[in-house]
Amino acid sequence: MRVLLLALGAAVLVAGISYGVRTPDGHVGPGMMPAAAGAVMLLAGAWESLKAFRSGREATDGDDSTVSSGAEGAEDEDSQLDVFGRTTAQRNRAVAVVFGVIALGVALTYAIGLLLGLSLMVAVLLTFVEKKPLWVGVVWGAGAFAFGYLVFGLALNVPLATGALGLI
Repeated sequence: MRVLLLALGAAVLVAGISYGVRTPDGHVGPGMMPAAAGAVMLLAGAWESLKAFRSGREATDGDDSTVSSGAEGAEDEDSQLDVFGRTTAQRNRAVAVVFGVIALGVALTYAIGLLLGLSLMVAVLLTFVEKKPLWVGVVWGAGAFAFGYLVFGLALNVPLATGALGLI
């Protein structure tokens, strides 16, 4: 996973730079955000790789008497709850659902537009993944819409994708 993060970060960074980080007149270019995101991904991947390398080194230097058997360790790991009361299986399912919702949100962007697609994604994630009441998801979804419109549509005057339906 760390290698994938490093590779994706490098690819996004190179793509962002190829788009142009600055325009000829000195303004922010279309590649600034992809380049910044790629740089952050590269740094995160490098950090995680360094942590894994250090923990691997410490594990080999440590005492082997504290290692439990495979069957007992697997049962303990599955039954352990996180601070939100979720098991490992529930956390793993939540990750898959989040990726699915993000993919659906991106696909919906082509039909209903960027702001509506992302706002709907926020509402669905809060309601179905985080198990918040429906009104909380709707309020935060509307807030995400308002924030995106005010910042990008009005303040920065960025043309926003309206999608095939041309709703907003």
